[in-house]
Amino acid sequence: MNSVALRNIVWLGTITGMRSMAGPAALAVARGGIAARIASLFAAGEFVGDKTSFVGNRTDAVPLAGRAVMGALVGGVIAHEEREPVLVRAVIGATTAFIAAHLAFQVRTRLLGANVAGGLVEDALVTAAAAAYVRSRA
Repeated sequence: MNSVALRNIVWLGTITGMRSMAGPAALAVARGGIAARIASLFAAGEFVGDKTSFVGNRTDAVPLAGRAVMGALVGGVIAHEEREPVLVRAVIGATTAFIAAHLAFQVRTRLLGANVAGGLVEDALVTAAAAAYVRSRA
């Protein structure tokens, strides 16, 4: 198993668990093109939407499933690019996003607070991690 690919899957899977579009957006930005712009818009929209009362908990069934799907997508894309088994790496990405969603939910609600300020702190962490990934790929 390629340790760099695994590290990247876990890295992006983790931020995907925190913000479902963060991992796919970082992956797209690292590669450039129109997909980078579109994914970045979706990620920005999620950052805003997270602060509203309209959005439920990330650990509710539908948002959690979405994060797992996005984590699987990230894992599969990285695996494909590295010529590694896509299904196994997609499962790793989905599992990482699932676990990170639960952990981040606990941290945010217990330490940061389930409020706008807590969300902004989490956004800053996710943005920094995504930017670090993009820089590592340059």
